[in-house]
Parts: sequence; structure tokens; C-alpha cells
Amino acid sequence: MSKYIFGYENWKKHYASLKHKDRKQIWIFIKTKDDREIYLRQYEDWLDFQKFVDENNLHIKSIGLKYKSNQIEIDTSDSDGVYLIKSVKGQFGGKSKQCYTTGIVRDGKIKKTMWITPELLEDHTYTDKIEDSFEEAIVYHEKQKN
Repeated sequence: MSKYIFGYENWKKHYASLKHKDRKQIWIFIKTKDDREIYLRQYEDWLDFQKFVDENNLHIKSIGLKYKSNQIEIDTSDSDGVYLIKSVKGQFGGKSKQCYTTGIVRDGKIKKTMWITPELLEDHTYTDKIEDSFEEAIVYHEKQKN
């Protein structure tokens, strides 16, 4: 079984085949400039997605997160690459919140947005230097970096 699901219709078929408890996950999807739509079966597949991008000389047009009917999509076409990592936001004396952090890599910096899960609510946006970020969470376009 491939770790990627190609196309929205194939993803819908796969999603419909899942048991109810297995539908409670955040789906990551990628759209490329050559009109591919790729769904990752699990977050860990993002960590080696660079290899797939390099082998297929892809440019990521957008990346998105989907939970049930909630969906966010970020335009990444005018960037050097894309950042995506699971994260946790803690609050002293409060409950920790599970998040995904997405980012657009441009000019040595990453503009990041934290999304509270599973609702996919935008928490906050900030900018970091690449060297202050998790390198394994960055996927560059078209085999141009590294």
C-alpha cells in the first residue's frame, strides 16, 4: 500500500472505507503546480516527502489540513518551500493544546501559523529564521535546496 493517496476522489473512497474511529484524524493534503492532489496517510509521511518532491521535480502550490468537514488551505506557490510540523501549545496552569504549525519558507525565514486541532482554528502567526526551526519539517520545491 502506498503511503500517499492520489486525487480527491481516491481520498474520498479511502475515507468512506474507514471505521468511524479511524476518521478522527487530521489529513494533510498537497496540491502541486502540475495539478496533482496528494493526501498523506499519516503525519510522519511529511518528514520524507522531500524525497518524493525531488524524484518528481514538484512545486507545491498549496498545502492543507482537513478534519471532517473543516479544512484550511495555504497558498505556497510563491515561496521557496513549505513547513509543517505537529506541535503542542502549553499554558501554565491550563490544558495543553495539540496543534499543527504550517509555514511558508521565503528568503531565509518561515512565516508560521499555529492551528489548534482538531477544529483547525487559527491560533497565531509569527516569523522565525530557518535555523531556529525544525529542518526536517521543511520541504523545498523542485530539488532546489539542500
